[in-house]
Amino acid sequence: MITVCMLAMLAACLSAKAQEVTITLYPGNTWISYPGSEMLDINTALGDFVPAEGDIIKSQFTSSTYRNGYWRGGVTHFMPGWGYMYYSNRTEVVNFVFGAAAPQLTVTTAEVTEITMASAICGGNVASSSGDYVNVILRGICWSYSPNPTFNDNYIEAGNGLGNFTIPMSDLPQSTTYYVRAFAVAGTETYYGEEFSFTTLDHDRVDLGLPSGTLWATCNIGAFAPWVSGSYFSWGETESKGIYDWSTYQYCNGSENTLTKYCNDASYGYNGFIDSLSILQSCDDAATAIWGTDWRTPSHEDWQELLDNTTHRWTTANGVKGYLFYASNGNSIFLPVTGTYFDSTHSGDSTNGDYWSSSLGLDSPYKAVSFSFYSQNCFIDEIDFRCFGLAVRPVRSSTQE
Repeated sequence: MITVCMLAMLAACLSAKAQEVTITLYPGNTWISYPGSEMLDINTALGDFVPAEGDIIKSQFTSSTYRNGYWRGGVTHFMPGWGYMYYSNRTEVVNFVFGAAAPQLTVTTAEVTEITMASAICGGNVASSSGDYVNVILRGICWSYSPNPTFNDNYIEAGNGLGNFTIPMSDLPQSTTYYVRAFAVAGTETYYGEEFSFTTLDHDRVDLGLPSGTLWATCNIGAFAPWVSGSYFSWGETESKGIYDWSTYQYCNGSENTLTKYCNDASYGYNGFIDSLSILQSCDDAATAIWGTDWRTPSHEDWQELLDNTTHRWTTANGVKGYLFYASNGNSIFLPVTGTYFDSTHSGDSTNGDYWSSSLGLDSPYKAVSFSFYSQNCFIDEIDFRCFGLAVRPVRSSTQE
């Protein structure tokens, strides 16, 4: 039987193209010669033939076994002119044509869902036209800021193999457009699904008709609704923390007399340090660092403009006390009570609102200008130490609309 097959293959190699060669596999061992003129991976060379569990291919050097839908072992490609022993774990005789109807992958991109200001859910599906034996070594989504993203741009992997997959995209800048599509890598080929685009949401803002055109955010940083206090920050820091005091403050060496940035009085600077900075730089502004370059912490002047151009009153929103600022154009914003953190103690969280400005204290550089209120009054002051933990309500320019 082996001799007959070898002679048949020799004749076929001399008289026919590789893709026209029909191979007969018998139960047990069959000797075959690969007639192709170029090296091909096993799945492509076998064409539309679907191996059975336990099938074995042996070269003169090594072997591979078909297990759980994949060829596993040292034989990964058919080499031109080489002979192979194929063990068929079947009881019937089968025929196939080398390279004919090679398995094709179909990659489908799932529609993007659950789009937020910083995240989205993507995914896709990888299917084979010739069964589940195609060795998909990598799959996932690729993305770019411009159309037709490829695996070489940016990608997030989702393992290997066939089937559906879901991928969360996170830590995305808000108000940014992305182009995504699913991909799969099998052998030397990369297959792509259709392209989808999506734009992350922006933070809600309100036009209060202010002379400067400044727009105010509807929520504090870290809050999901106007009545939620959100996150707390030391002045000039961009991350929340557990303890708010001079020992944990970024821009000092342990006390209000050892400032290392934003200091205009040498008696408060570390080793007499001073600089000319009186407004938060963008790298130290929590609003810019967390919400993006369109946003910033309000300055002393921004808070004053809000006070001068709105009607404000103590009220309650969703059971939370705070101040409503009502503009003549009919729009309004609500600032909830927030309180202040000092050390790890949270005080005034049910009675006071305390919000940072981006402005350094006018008289003492270890303080910063803040906006505060309680039931009887709201006002601008600078009694808060920079190491205290206060809330931030961002603003942005109307020209960035």
